[in-house]
Amino acid sequence: MSHFVQRDTCPGCTSARRTELFACKLLDEPIRSHLVEQYRTVGTIELDWLEGGVFRLMECGECGLLYHAEVPDDALMARVYDHWIDPVRAQATQRAQRDMDSRLRFARELMLADRRLRHGDTPLSVLDYGMGWGAWCTMARAFGCDVHGHESSPLRIEHARSLGIPVLTWDELPKHSFDFINSEQVFEHLTDPLGALKHLVRALAPGGLIKISVPDGRDVKRRLAVGDWSAMDGPHSLLVVTPLQHVNGFHREALLEMAHRAGLCPAALTLGDYWASNADRIGPGHLLGALTRPLGRRFFASDTYVFFERESVTIT
Repeated sequence: MSHFVQRDTCPGCTSARRTELFACKLLDEPIRSHLVEQYRTVGTIELDWLEGGVFRLMECGECGLLYHAEVPDDALMARVYDHWIDPVRAQATQRAQRDMDSRLRFARELMLADRRLRHGDTPLSVLDYGMGWGAWCTMARAFGCDVHGHESSPLRIEHARSLGIPVLTWDELPKHSFDFINSEQVFEHLTDPLGALKHLVRALAPGGLIKISVPDGRDVKRRLAVGDWSAMDGPHSLLVVTPLQHVNGFHREALLEMAHRAGLCPAALTLGDYWASNADRIGPGHLLGALTRPLGRRFFASDTYVFFERESVTIT
């Protein structure tokens, strides 16, 4: 039984124009060893689930998005995220990665949203889409926000509810109106990222913001030319388009095009918005970042960390 589904058009802009950049059966080298090593570090892998699967990396001829033509079906996706990736290890890894700098980044996002969106004493209504183990939600709650989360993993949903975080189903999302929707490292995993973003826009309050942060895939072609599938990190790592998980490889232009098709554009944030939200630690390196980060975000942004707002004319 095959556990894969085909994508014949670009999941970001729906174009059928595309070029194949790489193709290999999942159980052939070098992809087999890449997957075995990747999942060895986080849990386990069951190779029989991959029978007949092919990793085909495509480049969209319209927006330039890199995407897998063949992606896991729902059963395999659930197996990967709730079994192959050991939940105990995953939660421990997340706790270890939640250092002061990452918490300050959460704080900056919430301070920016608060400055831009708060009206009177009403708390901001926020959604963390793809909330994982709930770290962003707990920070938002500490800031006094009215917090909700969405997640597909039953284990992560159960954990969030144990923390008192209300979790919404997919169908419940448009019944709400959120001032700020956060999405951190989610859209690279989605079979239909454009459809998901359009769904989220229906849950966005007038004047609200959606933040999307995804891995930056602008360097993938160079990495493919090097071809080091054994590299798990560093300048030659291909984890940004790794089979089974990172099924969409965004660069900034592809992300902006997908957002446009969902009726969004980059938010017109001012330098004052960035300065006011620039909480940071004290120290020479951190002070330099505090001085230069707002300028970079306002005038020179080229990455895949973007705040969006509705366009004046909604795209359907």
